[in-house]
Amino acid sequence: MFSAGLTFVFGAFRPALAAPAEGIGGNALQQIAAMELEKATRTPAQRKLDSQFVYQLKLNRHELVPLLATNLHPRIKFEAAGRIAVDIDATVTDNLLQQIQQAGGEVVTSVPRFHSIRALVPLDALESLAALTNVNFIQRAAQGHIWRTVESQGDITHGANLARANFGVTGAGVKVGVLSDSVDYLTNLQATGDLPTNVTVLAGQSGVPGIGEGTAMLEIINNLAPGAQLYFATANTSEAQFAQNILSLRSNGCDVIVDDENYSDESPFQDGIIAQAVNTVTASGALYFSAAGNNGNLDDGTSGVWEGDFLNGGTVGSPIGGAQFGTRVESGRIHNFGTASNPTNYDTAIGIYNPTVITLFWSDPLGKSTNDYDLFVLNPGGTSVLYYSNNAQTGTQDPFEACYADANDEIVIVKYKGAGRFLHLEAITDGTGYLNFGTAGNIRGHCAATNAFAVGAVDANAAYPNLFTTANVNENYSSDGPRRVFYNADGTAITPGNFSSTGGAIRLKPDICAADDVSNAVPGFQPYTGTSASAPHAAAIAALLLSYDPALTATQVRTVLTNSALDIDTPGFDRDSGAGIVMAQLALQRVPIIQSVKLTNGAMNLTWSAVSNHVYQIQYETNLAPPNWTSLGSPVTATNFTASGTNFDLTDPQRFFRIELVH
Repeated sequence: MFSAGLTFVFGAFRPALAAPAEGIGGNALQQIAAMELEKATRTPAQRKLDSQFVYQLKLNRHELVPLLATNLHPRIKFEAAGRIAVDIDATVTDNLLQQIQQAGGEVVTSVPRFHSIRALVPLDALESLAALTNVNFIQRAAQGHIWRTVESQGDITHGANLARANFGVTGAGVKVGVLSDSVDYLTNLQATGDLPTNVTVLAGQSGVPGIGEGTAMLEIINNLAPGAQLYFATANTSEAQFAQNILSLRSNGCDVIVDDENYSDESPFQDGIIAQAVNTVTASGALYFSAAGNNGNLDDGTSGVWEGDFLNGGTVGSPIGGAQFGTRVESGRIHNFGTASNPTNYDTAIGIYNPTVITLFWSDPLGKSTNDYDLFVLNPGGTSVLYYSNNAQTGTQDPFEACYADANDEIVIVKYKGAGRFLHLEAITDGTGYLNFGTAGNIRGHCAATNAFAVGAVDANAAYPNLFTTANVNENYSSDGPRRVFYNADGTAITPGNFSSTGGAIRLKPDICAADDVSNAVPGFQPYTGTSASAPHAAAIAALLLSYDPALTATQVRTVLTNSALDIDTPGFDRDSGAGIVMAQLALQRVPIIQSVKLTNGAMNLTWSAVSNHVYQIQYETNLAPPNWTSLGSPVTATNFTASGTNFDLTDPQRFFRIELVH
């Protein structure tokens, strides 16, 4: 085993190389091979640490002399007092929290139900903490990503103003919970009347100081559903706290919950802790809306994701390891993004901000990955490694790697050991660039939970001051689906033995789309763009529906929203816009308001929910394809109607009836 006192020299290792991989220089291959050899020498405690921490610790101890990697430096952000923000996956105990503090650390938040601790810890204390038996892994603190790039135009384009006027609904009686970064500027908007004075912020969960995006989301909901009671909790502290805040908003009575946050390590292939929290609240009857993301889509040529099966593109070099390290590891295999006949062993991040987060997932279960993949980013031309992530996956870690890339850098995936798997490579572009080999399937994480509404974006200014129509299209940065999932939330395989592009289950995402690029009173959100703005528009329309009929179930609301949506892009449900643009008045017209239907002595009596000043028309139909509704009698203002059987056959099984709202 590699001892702490031994100096490992990158430059001293010269593996015998095969012909250079397509587009990758021999020097870069030597660097990758040397880094893979270093990985084979890690102690058990080091295998439970983010590779960036391991490299920095070894550099500090002069155990690494990176002769082959002069441009390579661990990317670690040191906070005040030289500490590092980390996420610790562990069985949370009082003793562990005390040990973190005794090591000079500070516990920011701990959520035992999700086996998670967010802490500030000195670099030198990480190995001793990782050596504890109840600690599974310590990684760099995952950062939340807000999907964004001032009366809201969406109120007009969605017809919410018409719905309030014609149906007398305001969202009254409905609690709506918002999760975002913070509520900076809340008191400012309350002073100007843009927000009510009774917004409830969960104790200690304001997220202040931040950029105030939560306030901007609250303003959109208040514009469309001014009678709704508003709640807020931050999504930014940590993933575990985000999940806990979802549960807390529900326990505070929120029937509609919406967020615009995504963490870069949320798995595309299995519901993680945030998605599990979403599953819990939707199972209890809540409606959950989440921004689909601004990572582009295949149809517009803006995709920031590549998905597909691992394809062997050749070895990095000769077998690595040796008796002096007590181990032997076969040389890693480079992934081929092309075909066997036309290989390309790297992808390229084009037009991105510098640097951009690059992530890699593969189809192993969370916390149980035994197949080990690594991620390397080379300079344009492929001659030198610039960024990297080569954590160990030994059976207790997640199938995940993350690093960075600058514009036009080459992204290389290496299978360190194990079986071929379905891969998800992502550049979190937020609408600024794309991958050269982009595919569909950008949506991932909790917005892809089965019963969540993943909400795409449509430019409100393309329709304003008129209503949206079927001629409107989704924004070219709006993330597409579908989402292929391989594991149930408990880690059991959906298709045991098949973890490739033919396995798992497909979730049709996004579900719907709504307005973005709207006006907002919060500084920095003028205009407010991205799916972060779309999600609260959809949530507000759901609040109007529940205000109109509190007895509606979550299933009924979903049916009403999707069946009344404007079908845009390709006909029917599609991977860019889902069911289409949600529309407030059209949705309210679809609410099943019939309370009872009675057939007595050849007559039919219908009774429906009372809404003042509305006029209804009873209609019947004998052939729904195409529909040809015929009116029965004159319009009525009452909430019941009786029709005799003299003008139609009540016993005809092909006879259909409906109540049509006239005005």
